Amino acid sequence: MFVSSTAACCAATVALSLAPAAAEAVEYVQADKERVPAAREANGPDRDAQTSSRRSAAHDHKRSHRTRAWGGWQHRRSQFGWHQTNARLLTSLQQSVHRRRTRMETQWRRRADRAIEFALAQKGRPYIWGGTGPRGFDCSGLVQQAWRRAGVSIPRVAADQYRRVRHRVSRHRLMPGDLVFFNRLGHVGMYLGASRFIHAPRPGRRVSVDRLRGYYRERYVGAVRPGWRPLPAVPSKLR
Repeated sequence: MFVSSTAACCAATVALSLAPAAAEAVEYVQADKERVPAAREANGPDRDAQTSSRRSAAHDHKRSHRTRAWGGWQHRRSQFGWHQTNARLLTSLQQSVHRRRTRMETQWRRRADRAIEFALAQKGRPYIWGGTGPRGFDCSGLVQQAWRRAGVSIPRVAADQYRRVRHRVSRHRLMPGDLVFFNRLGHVGMYLGASRFIHAPRPGRRVSVDRLRGYYRERYVGAVRPGWRPLPAVPSKLR
């Protein structure tokens, strides 16, 4: 019984000695819990403001990037549309010029055909100095009358025909109806194609067809194209 009382007293003493420490521990934990929310409450608004500012800046940057990208795409689209429109306009203009050139060439060929038809109808007629038909012709009189029937007026003398008909023609570009000249512009004939030409050669001869070879090749001077209007150039770009 004595021993039990002593143990009880010791236990009570130990409990009383520990009580203040436990109380202090509880107070420390409670104080720590109170300090953490207080710190969060103190730092929370600033952090939220910074986060919101960063988010706003990032959003503005993305929106600005999208705006620039959209503007660039719109610019490229407008440029592409502009180029397409110009390409269509240029193609249309080129086609129009080609049609005009074709009409001009066709009109000239019809005239040249009439001139050739007249000249060929004079085959066999005698050479007459200064003759312009119908009984006979000299060289320049024959081609003058032929082109007159086609509605084109040219000078009477061979040298003047060469100098005053403006459109000169190189030999490899001769077309039927062109005038070909020989002997230092002292003789003229009308080209028929395939290296042939019709002319009134000289006294004692008749209107006939010869070839551009031998004698005439050696004495060839040049050629002109009566009644020809310069063809418009086909544009390669819009002005």
